[in-house]
Amino acid sequence: MSNRIRCKMICQEVTPNTHGDQTNPMALVRFGAVWSPESGKPEDENAVFGKYTPWGEYKASWALPVAELLEVGKAYYLDFTLAE
Repeated sequence: MSNRIRCKMICQEVTPNTHGDQTNPMALVRFGAVWSPESGKPEDENAVFGKYTPWGEYKASWALPVAELLEVGKAYYLDFTLAE
């Protein structure tokens, strides 16, 4: 049995932070949950994810070199696994 919870989210923002420690530049990243009306088709992944996560937001500060790997407007999976 898997203890992983998976959300599908769209990258909505990657904004470099101009304040703070410039030796370790950071960026604000923001994601919103994918949503799609139920189509009844099992292959409609967005509708399945939307059923279980109809609304959600993830926002954090990431190291800029990592944040720059993201593409605004693209979907990503966000996994949650219990840390023991």
